Amino acid sequence: MKRHQLTSFYLEALLLVVIFVAMILVLTGVFGAARVESTQARHLTQAVTLASNAAEAVSSSKDLSQTAELLDEGGNVRTSDGRLEAYYQADCSPCTDGRGDLVLTVSWEPSPEDPSLVTSRIEVFSSNENKPVYTLETARWLKEATP
Repeated sequence: MKRHQLTSFYLEALLLVVIFVAMILVLTGVFGAARVESTQARHLTQAVTLASNAAEAVSSSKDLSQTAELLDEGGNVRTSDGRLEAYYQADCSPCTDGRGDLVLTVSWEPSPEDPSLVTSRIEVFSSNENKPVYTLETARWLKEATP
């Protein structure tokens, strides 16, 4: 009788240890997935912040060069062919060497129908991806433009 009770005790203890290990494995997976989601959310939040700042600069500029002046923080902005590129570190601080973690691009396209309307496509890319993290399209009327 005592041997049966001892065997039952060991089996129950072994079952509890197996259940405890299984719970630890499940929770480790959940916390790992939450960390990945948190990193992606932080990355998207930073991209939205950069795009929002660029949209404000576009809306208060009369041309792409003035937008570049507003966004330039120590030489992190480059313009060519009607397109602006600005480089930033992962924490949204400017990166002047052109190898930032986030790349902001802004296009400046006057409308063919109405020269006083300018549309801009603002995209934020991660340095290791070809697909934008965030895209924002905006337009503005130029008060000085004449048809």
